[in-house]
Amino acid sequence: MSLVKTPGLNKKTPSVQALGVLLFGFYCLSNPVLARDCMPAGAGEMAVVDRVYDGDTIKLKDGRHVRILGVNAPEIDHGKEKTGQPLGEESRKETETFFKANKNVRLFYDEQRVDRYERTLAHVYDAQGNSLAADLLRKGLGFHVAIPPNLSLNECLVGQETIARKKGLGIWSHPGWEAKPASELTLDDTGFQRIRGRVLSVRKAQSIWLELDGPLVVKITPTDLKNFPAVNWSAWKGKDLEVRGWVTERGASEESGKRTKPGTKKAFKSLIVQPRIVSNLELLER
Repeated sequence: MSLVKTPGLNKKTPSVQALGVLLFGFYCLSNPVLARDCMPAGAGEMAVVDRVYDGDTIKLKDGRHVRILGVNAPEIDHGKEKTGQPLGEESRKETETFFKANKNVRLFYDEQRVDRYERTLAHVYDAQGNSLAADLLRKGLGFHVAIPPNLSLNECLVGQETIARKKGLGIWSHPGWEAKPASELTLDDTGFQRIRGRVLSVRKAQSIWLELDGPLVVKITPTDLKNFPAVNWSAWKGKDLEVRGWVTERGASEESGKRTKPGTKKAFKSLIVQPRIVSNLELLER
């Protein structure tokens, strides 16, 4: 199968003063690694790494916990609290190796700086200007994700993921990360997943709802619709797609846009996934 390409969101990186932009441009020309590694313009903030929790989460010496923007690494085993995923340990070890020679890092912030767990959200670079997210993505040790409004490096990081995908590295060839058929999902299949399925119906209410051939519905919210430009949703009915994102149980409050007769009980799929950007929802061609 091949993927049908759709235009991506084009959002500019954080602005800096004219002199800073000029100097950074000359610096990138003389240091192509920086340009490749998706570094924003500007000075950023210097910090020191204290420890690595997993592939995409670190703790700084000042006590802050940092969630790396642009990448979702496989989970490591946390015992009863959370079971590990394939390549979780490999991803964690790669992040430890990334900071082994030098614990000094540079942080660049996007639109939103703290998440609901009070973690700092940042693009993280080592002392040489190499991007941790880009490193993990190029080696197939994480999936590219972008949660609005933090989209400034979206296009560049998609390119890093594409490198690993074309080479079949890490998650792109590991049996444990093959896309699961939607028809085989159960209520235990929550968390970050890679799923393929056929669209049985397309419903348009305030959100777009794609009902798949299994206990899963894909929801595109009104806020995120702008991240899926030029998509003819009606044409997706009967087509196969791949979706990547966090799968959760679908509550009774999740309205799919279906119209039901007054007094009748609404039927819902059991699971829901909400891809936030176009690169995490792909229409497949046979």
